[in-house]
Order: sequence, then structure tokens, then C-alpha cells
Amino acid sequence: MEGVEDGILLINKAEGKTSHDVVQKVRRILGVNKVGHAGTLDPFATGLLVILVGQGTKLSEFLRPLAKTYEAVVRLGIETDTYDRTGKIIRKAGEIRITEDDVQSAVRGFLGEIEQIPPPFSAIKIKGKRAYQLARKGKEVNLAPRKVTIYEIVLDHMELPFVGIKVRCSAGTYVRSLAFDLGRKLGCGAYLDKLRRTQVGQFRVDEAIGSEKLERLGKAYLGTKMMSLVEALGNITSVEITKGLAGKVRNGYCPRNDEIGCGDSHSSISGKLIKLVCDKRLVAIASVKESTRKAGERILQLERVFS
Repeated sequence: MEGVEDGILLINKAEGKTSHDVVQKVRRILGVNKVGHAGTLDPFATGLLVILVGQGTKLSEFLRPLAKTYEAVVRLGIETDTYDRTGKIIRKAGEIRITEDDVQSAVRGFLGEIEQIPPPFSAIKIKGKRAYQLARKGKEVNLAPRKVTIYEIVLDHMELPFVGIKVRCSAGTYVRSLAFDLGRKLGCGAYLDKLRRTQVGQFRVDEAIGSEKLERLGKAYLGTKMMSLVEALGNITSVEITKGLAGKVRNGYCPRNDEIGCGDSHSSISGKLIKLVCDKRLVAIASVKESTRKAGERILQLERVFS
């Protein structure tokens, strides 16, 4: 059954730490082997890490696709091989003669669905090897462009050679590439100087625990801050089921429409996923699919079951 050490923790990662460092620290404090995260942050970046604990690790595929929100500072006039301030300088511009209107115009050009080439120093695999492993050896890295969506992007402040932007984007977007591409649009080059993630889906950094405080706060305190599996999936429609049905579902049984009170068409269910809940505990996540046997009928398919 779902226990007190099954859920998610919101952590505000400090600069200089890897996402894995935070995972390891939480694992050690809680004494739980199964700990992961729902999306990494580079070591120089700060902000929200959604940490998955125990059975919470099963939520990864449902939380990773959530939109992300960032505050970024871009340094104009210099390009680096990593597209951020940790890399080696590969190009310097002369005097930067760029106005706020120039930046505003360039920033607006990223709105909507765009094709983005990930940085050469990224974790994307090329023939079984990470791109950054090849880049570190001086090998040429050619990554294919990917479609990402920029839902919002605004110029927050500007004090040359630095400009601050706020971005809400789809999962898989590289803000380092945004900074690099912004520099190319402006004709002066750029790299990402600072990055702070402020939101992942409905989760906000102002609700998070500082990563540097974790050991001092201890296991008991972290337990009080653990978000339940049901609460973590607040964006997915909830269907309450009986204890008897919950037991069957935990053994792999997929309930019929009438057993969860939704009728043949599931017309009362919005969205493609539902969560089956019993006594405030998550039993399963199921998808609502079109039946191949009867036109207009929808059926359930279990995606994840929780013990």
C-alpha cells in the first residue's frame, strides 16, 4: 500500500549542485532506495526540482511532459561551446549596439511552435553515446532540430550586455539553445548566464524546500512536506472506486465502464487519463481509449498500477 514515503517533494536546487546530488541527498535522509526526479537542471542552474520518492517514481512519465517556466539572464556579445557561462569562449563580438526594441522583436520571434537544435553539450544520445561525451573529446556533434513550443516569452529587464527573459515552454526545450539562438538573431552572439526554474506544471518554486537545508531539516520534516500521489496528479481527473474493486485493480484487473460509474461513453471524464482512487490512495492511472469493437464506445486501459 502507498506509504508516507511514497510521493513527491518540491526542492529548490542551489547553484553548483547536480540534480543527481539532490536525489542522493534525499535518498540518504529518507532511507529510501527509490528516488528520482521529473526533469533535470544543469549544475549552474537553480530552482525547482520535482523529486519522486518511492512509488512516486512511477509518476515520472506523467510529470516529465509538463510545461516548464524559467527566469533567464542572457549575456550578449559572447558565444561559448556549451551555450552557457561554464563553457569555453568561441566567439566575441565587438561593441554591442542593440536597443530594447531589437531584443523585444527578436524575443517575439520565438513564440509558438519552433524548431530548436539542442546544444552539443547535452545528454541526447548519438549512436549509444551522450552528445556531451563526444563534444568533450572534440568530436563534431550534429544534432537534428526538434519541435518545441514556447507558450510565453517576455523581456524582463535589460542592462547591456545582459538581458533578462521569462519563458514558459514545453518539456524538452533547451533554454541554453534559446539564448544561443537569440544571440544569432541579434547578430552579436550570446550565452546563457543564469537560469532559474520557477514552475513545473502546477508546482511552484515558492512551495519548495531549499536543497541546502535538507540535512538540517531531517527526515521527519521532509515527511510532512511529502505530497501524496493523488495530490501530485491534481491535473488528472479522479474517479473513486470501492475497496473490493481496488484490490482487483492492484492485481491487474481493468475495470469495466459500469464498475466505475462512468457509463459506456465515459462522457463525464475529461481528458485522456484518469486516476483511480480508493480512500485517498492512488490505485492506478488509466487511459480512456476508443474501442475497436464498437463505434463510439470508450474503454479503459491501465497505464500504471500502485501497490
